[in-house]
Amino acid sequence: MSHSYPWAHIVHLFCAIIFAGGVFFEMLVLSALHGQAVDKAARKQAEAAVSRRARKVMPWVVALLFISGLLMAHRYAALLAQPLASAFGLQLSLKIVLAASVLGHFVVAVTKMRRGTLTVAWSRYIHVAVLVQIILIVLLAKTMFYLA
Repeated sequence: MSHSYPWAHIVHLFCAIIFAGGVFFEMLVLSALHGQAVDKAARKQAEAAVSRRARKVMPWVVALLFISGLLMAHRYAALLAQPLASAFGLQLSLKIVLAASVLGHFVVAVTKMRRGTLTVAWSRYIHVAVLVQIILIVLLAKTMFYLA
């Protein structure tokens, strides 16, 4: 076994927890400020503070998440060459496709934020899409070792 795999696995797990936790926090906690008895100025100030921190931290988390994922995927190159040959290979391939889609959504969000074109509707769509994909990725990550 490669000596880098366990370290990549640990980095991958921590980054996945941070990224998924951030998405869950924004979708399930921060979104609760809308429509509540929270002053609009206070809500905007809180959202701006969270957004500033996310813009600093999340690109590094996502980069490490994908680099560690690629390092781990290298171990399963033979399975990935024929993904339909096993349930594990199929689930791992689906997980990779979903992760690529999450990355695509992340790049769209960052690009739109930098250009000042990220609307509330786009933000909501991206958050919901990423949340659903993260749930599916976690489900696949846990079941691929048990469904043979």
